[in-house]
Amino acid sequence: MTKLRYVLKMKGYSGKTFAAACGLGRSMIYKYMCGSRPISHKTALRFAKVLGVEPEELMGEA
Repeated sequence: MTKLRYVLKMKGYSGKTFAAACGLGRSMIYKYMCGSRPISHKTALRFAKVLGVEPEELMGEA
């Protein structure tokens, strides 16, 4: 499980609701969630702002 998927689960977000909150497409979010697309620092900052966490908490495997 990726850290992003873990944090989303803990915060109560689905891929669909998180995609809407970030202004990105669901397919892109799912790629980040399953780890098939690495999260850049810039993207981690964007996600962290929405989730209220530090960017480092979202990168890599849980």
